[in-house]
Amino acid sequence: MQNSSAAPAATVGYEPAEPEEIRLTPEIPEQTGSAAARSRSQGGLARATTLCELRRFADAVPAVAALISAEPRNADAWCLMAEAQLGNDRPAAALQAAQAAASLAPARERPRRLASLSLGRLGREEEAIELALEGTQCEPGSWRAHARLAESLAVSRHRFDDARHAADTAIALDPDVPGPHLAAGVVALASGRRGDAASAFCAALAVDPQCLEAHHQLAGVQALERRRGGFFAWVRLPRLRRRGR
Repeated sequence: MQNSSAAPAATVGYEPAEPEEIRLTPEIPEQTGSAAARSRSQGGLARATTLCELRRFADAVPAVAALISAEPRNADAWCLMAEAQLGNDRPAAALQAAQAAASLAPARERPRRLASLSLGRLGREEEAIELALEGTQCEPGSWRAHARLAESLAVSRHRFDDARHAADTAIALDPDVPGPHLAAGVVALASGRRGDAASAFCAALAVDPQCLEAHHQLAGVQALERRRGGFFAWVRLPRLRRRGR
């Protein structure tokens, strides 16, 4: 990956893989930032964010592309593009968007975290670790940055201790969200500690009983344990809370 502090003109030109997507060029001038323009920008970001949260990634891509076309120097929009492309299982396109965001926001961890995720999907594991580490250096207080570092390190069989430390740091920064516990579970599972992995996924469900990723991971651990002749008698899936309660 190129130096993220380089001028954004080198990466802002977004070359979409699909012909129907909008082609962007770095020559588009930056918007002046009137109140109406800012309102439209915020509304567009909110809509694209909601589409990603709903996992409607195919709808999110053109929505974000339109926003980037109007504001090619909007780092948040490029980050959303990276998230949408990751959701569409297009890591190469996601990496390009994350690189653009990193050039525009060199002090933020989010673009590097997304670039790390993209590189991991592409099988470029060492580069993924490097970018995740850069994310923790940009924002040492971000649990997301440390959780991503833990997950990237978990792929390397010789760095489980470092991965566990990163996951512990994420949990210490914010134990009341499921993400850090999920990272700890991923690390434990990668290192063969299925009981610790189950405990971590249960901890994620304790803070958010509706966390689908925690349910999925815990079910996978239980299935693996049953196939190997074991059984976690103490593991119970928390009942989902009903909305409004």
